[in-house]
Formats: sequence, C-alpha cells, structure tokens
Amino acid sequence: MIENYIYSALSSMLRETETDRLESFQRRREAYVSGGEKPLKTDSGGFDDSVRMNYARMIVDKGVAFLFGKDVRFELAEGDVTPQEEWLDAVWMANRKMSLLQKLATNGGIYGTAFLKIHAQPGQMPKLVVVDPETVSVALDPMDVDSVLRYTIRYQTLDPQTDKIISVRQVIAQDGLQWQITDEIGNVDGGTWQTVSVQTWPYRFAPMLHCQNLNAPNAFWGISDIEDDVLEVINKESYTVSNILKILRFHAHPKTWVRGASAAQIKVNPDNMIVLPGETATIQNIEMQSDVASSIGMHRELRQFIHELARVPEVATGKLDNVGALSGVALEILYQPLLEKTQAKRVTYGDMLVELNRRLLAIGGFGDENYTELRWQDLLPKDKVAETNAALVLKQLGVSSDTLI
Repeated sequence: MIENYIYSALSSMLRETETDRLESFQRRREAYVSGGEKPLKTDSGGFDDSVRMNYARMIVDKGVAFLFGKDVRFELAEGDVTPQEEWLDAVWMANRKMSLLQKLATNGGIYGTAFLKIHAQPGQMPKLVVVDPETVSVALDPMDVDSVLRYTIRYQTLDPQTDKIISVRQVIAQDGLQWQITDEIGNVDGGTWQTVSVQTWPYRFAPMLHCQNLNAPNAFWGISDIEDDVLEVINKESYTVSNILKILRFHAHPKTWVRGASAAQIKVNPDNMIVLPGETATIQNIEMQSDVASSIGMHRELRQFIHELARVPEVATGKLDNVGALSGVALEILYQPLLEKTQAKRVTYGDMLVELNRRLLAIGGFGDENYTELRWQDLLPKDKVAETNAALVLKQLGVSSDTLI
C-alpha cells in the first residue's frame, strides 16, 4: 500500500515537472518570436499603448552570431587534407553547414538544450536534422543524468492523404548494444498508436545527439539565454516604456479649458485671436506639471540590467556613446561578459560537434575513432598589422605555417 502511494506521488511529481518544462519552453518561444504578451490592455477607445521590447530575440540572436556567425573548421591532423576530412566537408556542405549550426544554436539559446538527429541511408549522404526541443522527451539512466536510454519525439502534423491532423511519434530506444527506432502514428489526443515501422539502427551509437546551451550541473536540460529571470526584467521594461507612451499620449499636449462662456460664444478671428464674450470669462491651459524623467531613468536602469543579466553588453548591439578609438585589450574588456559566455558555449556545442563528426565518419566507413579538432575564428576584429607581426614571431619560435594561417 505504501509502495503504491510512493509510486503514485513520484509519477505525479514527474508529470508536473514535464508540464512545467513544456510551459517554460512555450514562454521562451513566444518571447523570442513576438516579445510575449502585451504589457497593457487596450483602452475603452480602442487605443493600444503597448510596446513589446523584444530583447529576448536580440539576446538569442547575438549569442548565435558570436558562436556560429563565422565558419568553424574541422581538422583531423595538420597539413594535407585527408580523405576523411574531404568526405566530412562534403557531408557538411550537403547539409548547409553554417545555416544548420545557427538553427541548432538558436534552439539552444531559446530552450537551453539543442538536439540533432542523423538520417543515414545506404549509398546516400547522411542528412542532419535539427529537432525541436519542445517535441522531445527523454528517459535517463537513474545513475547517470547525462546518459539517455530513450528519446521520444512527438508532434502533430497534417496527414497528406486524409488532410486530417494526426499525432506522430518516434521512439529511439537503447536495445542492448544497439538502438531501435519505432515510428508510430495516432489520433490527436494520442490515446491510440499504430506502429508504422520498426528498424534497428546499425551502429552502437544513437542517431540522436544533444548538448546543453550553457552548463547546468546535476541536470539533463541546460540553461537558455532567456531564462525566466531575464524574461521577467524584459517584461518590466516593456511595461515601463508602454506606460511612458501612455502618459505622453494623454499629457504631452496642453489642454485648454474655459470658464464663464460656452463653446458657441467663443470666437476665433482670422488672425487667431480668441475673443471671449465678457470680462468674467476665462480661458487657460492645463499643462503637465512634472516631466517623465524619473520614468525614463527607470527605463534606462532596466535596460542596463537586462544587458548585464543576459551577459550581452550594450556595445555588442552597436551602442558606442562617448567611445573613441579602442585597442584590442579595451575591446575585450568591453565585450568580456559576452566573450566568456561564448567560450562556455564553445565547450558544450564543441563537444557535441566532435562526437557528431566521429559518428559521421563511422557511417562513412572510416572507423569510429576519428576525433576532429575544432578551429574557431576570433570573436573580435583584430589589428591585421599587429597579428602579422605576432605571427612572424611565433614562426621564429617554431610554430607551423599551417597553424598560423
């Protein structure tokens, strides 16, 4: 009896955790795509003062640009290009390398974890597919949070034969030393499932790979660029700016009021002189006695806090107030938060790319012990003259020309 109660409580807790995760994913996606919910309601006159300050998209896109905005090269060894490298380059070219990597990093920036699936058919070039994290659930090894025993991909789509919405599910589960892929279709509610195909993946590694966007210890799901704390500040910033606009709409212009006369009694001459009907009549303007400086100050504080919390300095978005010529060291100091964040991502995404290349080379018949080295490009623009002089010094110290180039 007690065991049943414990099992029921644990199952309920796991379901709630999964629901919370999916709700969080949806909030982040909506924040990235549209800026989230409008901060103000439309007034009775139908006017909408809401402004959604979509910093979420800026944060994610800037992270993607720094991580995969420039080409990353894969090498097995210095010197001449090997047949393995030529085949690997051909695979990546067929899969539109940089476009695919940017999509992968965008998913990671929004959801905190990125997924990639390998489609391999005999005699064909492997196809790489970026998988929507909202459609993925995982079963983990109870003793190892980084070891996945089963991937389940589930989503809804339109049946091309019946034009009806159906549910599609693919289960990629470990079966001994191999992986089994089961494709199923079902009704929208997912109450019943019909097996379409079952196949055994002919390799000991899984056809799915994943990585955390930013490291989250003791957890499978990683940290996104727009976690709830960041979104909360962005929402407050949108609310502040929207209210400033509303104040300006109502009070930016003076309002004229009259005492001792009706509107019909007031005459305006061609020279714009206003004539009142009697000595007791009065006409004056109501003007806003205070300014919105404090509100604008709060807007600036919130904006700065967003950049600090997201580790994307304002200078990275093109803001260069009172900044003169900068040395390389000064640039690195200004960009330090974003540089550190990008270096952390190079670790997580880099590990996945090394493993992905190993699996691709195994599929290509080159064995499963090929580990590539990643050649990342510089994050910040460099002084070419200074770089060339430094390269000449390094060459004198024995560094190879291939490495320097």
